[in-house]
Amino acid sequence: MTPALKTYIESWLNKADHDLLSAQRLLEIEPMILDNACFHCQQAIEKCLKAFLVYHGRDVERTHNIIFLLSECANFDPVFAAVDPMNINAYAVQGRYPDSNLIPTIDEAKSYYRLAIQIRDLVAERIVFA
Repeated sequence: MTPALKTYIESWLNKADHDLLSAQRLLEIEPMILDNACFHCQQAIEKCLKAFLVYHGRDVERTHNIIFLLSECANFDPVFAAVDPMNINAYAVQGRYPDSNLIPTIDEAKSYYRLAIQIRDLVAERIVFA
């Protein structure tokens, strides 16, 4: 792996970590900002999965579709096929606008946060920088 490729993959993972931190903070403050927390969870998942695909030599597709990205990742490791993305795709675009009527519960938002951590950990365990 070239130093430039390593840096590129790390930049995807670092941006994902920033989204995770944003989601965590939005779940800790009062009042919680649940829709934005869900958006940042979706973004973290998307970036982690794209980092995994880049690691495996794939070009990054311009998509927010977590189901598609999980499927693509499963081509390299079947563990990704077992991940349940729940309804996280709804928070990529639709959940960012006032007319979406997406109002997550605290439990849903925390579930999405746990999902984002799960995927980050799966990806981190599988990307090995030599």
